Amino acid sequence: MKLSTIRKLGCALAAVGLVGSSGCKNTNFIGTKEEVRLGRDAAEEIARRHRVVTGTPEARRVAEIGARIIEHNDKRPGVPYSFKVLDLKEINAVSLPGGPVFVYRGLLDLLGRDDDALACVIGHEVGHIDARHSAKQMSQQLAANIGILVLLKGRSAQDIGSLTTSLINLSYSRSDEYEADHRGLSYAHRAGYKATGLLTFFQKLRKLEKDREQGVEILRTHPLTTARMDRARKIIEKQDYRFGR
Repeated sequence: MKLSTIRKLGCALAAVGLVGSSGCKNTNFIGTKEEVRLGRDAAEEIARRHRVVTGTPEARRVAEIGARIIEHNDKRPGVPYSFKVLDLKEINAVSLPGGPVFVYRGLLDLLGRDDDALACVIGHEVGHIDARHSAKQMSQQLAANIGILVLLKGRSAQDIGSLTTSLINLSYSRSDEYEADHRGLSYAHRAGYKATGLLTFFQKLRKLEKDREQGVEILRTHPLTTARMDRARKIIEKQDYRFGR
């Protein structure tokens, strides 16, 4: 499909209210309202598939840290951020378009009582939301595959299930991960946490990666790279993020 055709498609979709008008100018065809709707549907589907932990100290801890982070993030009007715990052993955290963030129990077990590390991970997920990374990826898929329009219009339960699986397993580009790290470090620091918590988190992952016989599925959607760790350290040193505010 020619770029001109893609742009015309984006404008046409905007005209019928399926996507944001920004699709006429760039490859992000999905507006904030649609992001929120997609994220809400996917969050509800996740809650049907897995147990969401509520009313426990760890659930309150995640919600409280998330609330502190969004007091200091790059505000997105109309985005209802939420922070919940999933009762899954996998070491992971995921963010959905339009605000929902899920932290897996396996990640909490790994981090223990280290609020600085947890705040940096949550900040990273909020960074993905604020940078609209999942919306941009879906827009790219829209440009390549008009079939995704089915998901944007009237979604059946099967459509929502398929979309949720895609969002949970979403693999961001290296530049997206770098940007989310940078945003997360800034958010955590401004919220009063030590940004070095992200380095602690990376170090814990590296130790687990060296001990493969444990059979732990490690951060499937956020692969650790030495480059990310080195880059985070340089940002911390350059911005003097070594101590919380």
